[in-house]
Amino acid sequence: MSSPRRRLSRPGEEGQALVESALLLATLLGVLAVGGTWLLKTHPQMLRAINAHVRGYCSALSLPFP
Repeated sequence: MSSPRRRLSRPGEEGQALVESALLLATLLGVLAVGGTWLLKTHPQMLRAINAHVRGYCSALSLPFP
């Protein structure tokens, strides 16, 4: 049984992976920001209903145990 060999990386591979993951993260955050802004402008009543539901759930969870 041979031990797994560690692949020698080329000088720029770690930097390229970092840049690629940073671009993916920036794209994801940008899409979420645009989608959130659109949701806020087009469906404010739905967001108020979700907010009331979440606040009610959190207040029920914060009640002390008997």
